[in-house]
Amino acid sequence: MAAINLTGKPLVNVVRVEVITEETTPKTYRMGTSDKANAKPKISQGKEEILRVKNQILGLDRTEDIVVGYDLDLESAVMVPELFALIDGGTLTFDPVETTKVTKYEAPTQGVAVSRTPFTLNIFTEEKDTDGEVLGYAQFAFKHCKGKPVDYQFEDGKFTASKLAMESRAKKNEKPVTIDFLDTLPA
Repeated sequence: MAAINLTGKPLVNVVRVEVITEETTPKTYRMGTSDKANAKPKISQGKEEILRVKNQILGLDRTEDIVVGYDLDLESAVMVPELFALIDGGTLTFDPVETTKVTKYEAPTQGVAVSRTPFTLNIFTEEKDTDGEVLGYAQFAFKHCKGKPVDYQFEDGKFTASKLAMESRAKKNEKPVTIDFLDTLPA
């Protein structure tokens, strides 16, 4: 049997984060300032039952681990109020004259269940050549994300950082993540 020689794709940086709401009229938010993005699989653990009599294994019944989605978070040193409100579940107040200027954020009411808007999270990374030139991009897509309460981090002499946490859970017969390899970033 002939060996298959594989070549990897050197992916680096968080070039862009894109959030597309899953509403009748979707809104798209793009952010080029995310410092870090983490995606950890949420797994339904399989089980293993061993039939053992004294010092002899007579049988093994095993079910496999199954991925049901991903737990994700974005870390950024800049606050994007619109994403903050979408993920945390609170509300924004805008200036009555400068209608795009955010003047206030209010978190969801304590002790009350929050109905958060579902969204698709796209994370774009670069594929680099040995001379540092960009060869292409990889787009990681996580559907049906719902935000969680925001984790604040304050420290003297450091920019205030926020960790925006969310969970993505695939619907029946859907893939929990897709990765598209692109020549250019979408416009």
